[in-house]
Amino acid sequence: MTKINELFALPIGLKEVVNAGGIPLYGSQTLNDKFIQSVKISRRGKLISSEIERLVNNKTIIPCFADSNILTYFRRKVSKSRTGGLFRILRYIVAGKEPIAHPLDHVFAFYDFENNKIIVLISNHVTENFSSTASDEAITLSLTHELMHMYAHQNPNKFLSFFRDELVLFYKTYFTEILKLKEDKKIDEIIESIVRFLFLKCEMNSSIPLTALFNKLKELQPYSSLSKEEFKKVIYDYIKVTRYIITVIDMSKFIALVKKDYKYLIVPLYISYKLSFGRIPSKGCHQELVYPSEVICGYSDIKVTPKIKTSIQSLI
Repeated sequence: MTKINELFALPIGLKEVVNAGGIPLYGSQTLNDKFIQSVKISRRGKLISSEIERLVNNKTIIPCFADSNILTYFRRKVSKSRTGGLFRILRYIVAGKEPIAHPLDHVFAFYDFENNKIIVLISNHVTENFSSTASDEAITLSLTHELMHMYAHQNPNKFLSFFRDELVLFYKTYFTEILKLKEDKKIDEIIESIVRFLFLKCEMNSSIPLTALFNKLKELQPYSSLSKEEFKKVIYDYIKVTRYIITVIDMSKFIALVKKDYKYLIVPLYISYKLSFGRIPSKGCHQELVYPSEVICGYSDIKVTPKIKTSIQSLI
């Protein structure tokens, strides 16, 4: 655990390094050097430090200084798009525990789709609720998560092929939980088709072709122990929630909606991580319902596997 105001000391040679959504963000060579140092000394960062250094040097990853207002603004902005979100709030809904101060409150990485850059906002200001420190692990955790988004969106078909086994395993586990699927060797092929549809037609286009998604999910009905009416109700609820994730503006309404009527669709995401990958990612779960790249991001939160490292090595 490293004190953030020691690691990221007063900026030297501060300059504008990127403009995100009309907001100029500032960095320095000193910040870049300290950022790379932080990655190198973290447990997971040691596995990918050379790749991270290369991506910082070629400006694919851009570390920036940020105050609490900028961090809050971008958290809200990103939570309404395809990444980020309600991390500890949704954990509260599922686990019944209050959100707590966390190192990730002081470092925030997000993938800028339009510019194909990963911007890392790092605060050297701390709050009374946090003990003036931020872990190097939190920095690298946030970073690897967004690197997986970048890999998925730079190489859609390669992403689906490379992580086929992990994606099929996760979604097979999830749909088995909510649709009560019986074991059958034909299910894997159907699940793979659903994953491709979710990623290429929903995630990559930020829309949900409702009829097509309904028909795609209906292919699983012959393998479900639910009645036809029960099966349809679950699918209708699933589509309602996924549509809300894509179009949501008022997060408080989404939280209330999930807590009241659709918790039964969110909890199995946690179960699926545990059964598929052995652990639950710290970020919480909800976007996995419709965004397959979030599954691999969550997988990378759990551990940096050889596949995760290979993915990062392929980024330009």
